[in-house]
Amino acid sequence: MSFDPFVPKRVLLIGYHYPPEAGVGAIRIAKFAKYLPDRWDIHVITSQPNHNDYSSGIFDRDGATIHRVQEPFDGFENNFDNIRWSAPVTWEVYNLHKNLNFDCIWQTGNPFLPLLTVFICNKLIDTNFIVDLRDSWTLHPYIDLTTIFGDFYGKTSRILEPRVLRAADAITVATDGINEAYANSYPEMKSKLYTVENGYDRNDFPKVETEPREGFDVVYVGKFSDFRDPEPFLKALSDIQSQRNVSFVHVGNPEKHVEDTVRRYDLEQSYECTGYVGRNEVARWIQRSDLGLAVSGGSPQEMTTKIFDYIACKTAILGCGPEGSMTEVIERFEFGYVASNETNQIKNTLLEIIEQQPASLGDGPYDEYTRGNSAQELEKIIENIDG
Repeated sequence: MSFDPFVPKRVLLIGYHYPPEAGVGAIRIAKFAKYLPDRWDIHVITSQPNHNDYSSGIFDRDGATIHRVQEPFDGFENNFDNIRWSAPVTWEVYNLHKNLNFDCIWQTGNPFLPLLTVFICNKLIDTNFIVDLRDSWTLHPYIDLTTIFGDFYGKTSRILEPRVLRAADAITVATDGINEAYANSYPEMKSKLYTVENGYDRNDFPKVETEPREGFDVVYVGKFSDFRDPEPFLKALSDIQSQRNVSFVHVGNPEKHVEDTVRRYDLEQSYECTGYVGRNEVARWIQRSDLGLAVSGGSPQEMTTKIFDYIACKTAILGCGPEGSMTEVIERFEFGYVASNETNQIKNTLLEIIEQQPASLGDGPYDEYTRGNSAQELEKIIENIDG
């Protein structure tokens, strides 16, 4: 199927997570639904919402048609990566396409096993399919497959992944690191791999009034989780406390291993955890801080989305981790600093930053990292998929 760029497209986006959920997985698909061309007819298939999740209401797109598909046996204790959702979604796609004749169908994971829909529907429907990997599937650097269930999931995924990717006409991934990993593992698919990064929506970060604070404030937004180690930074912070007045604010829910490390290094007086806050309050904390902190889990594939939050607020950034997707973006900005996640390097870099006292992130390619720009990249792929 070939595309005429002057004819409006009808595109179906599929993702298990979608607003009112507020997680990273919901945001990526919602921003594409918002920023793909207004002249296009956009439809979205997603799961029934969990009303216990936080919702900001900022991701709605006028005119996008949302189709909610219930997962069978909802609430079943072991969801096995939501694979039960595949059957009703496949049926929904088939019936919708009969009536609407989509020009392209784009489906994002994770969860990954519902991508089985692409493999099945490709045999039933004559249209273009794009598989989107927000994170790596079998190549994810932080997956623990030591349990029986984990081992079974791994074996299932290793069978399904190549079949799903071969069935796709194009594969979009969120970072250059993921792109490189899949190009190396599936060289025959290199030509249909495209990086479409996440980014920031200017509407999500309004300029807010902030009160001046004494000293130097470092902010971290979101989760550390089990695979991001905050200890090197906290140890570096402890080492310089006698020389500099530095405060550390964790914007997000408390994490026990972070708080335990704070106590171990006697940083209680310099540490604050906000708990969950809304988007405007996140913007306020970033804008009032002197430095945004990002910590990698250690893989060059990783691009933590908080980087884009800091870019949106033009706040100087310190990225702690190996060379890779995260550091490459940070270093494109005048006051973007990187260090390996090791105490001495972080300490030296932090002292340098405090000495420089950057008032902002400075010069850099801000427009390249907007959600609108990401949607334009996806638009090009959809229009040229047969080119």
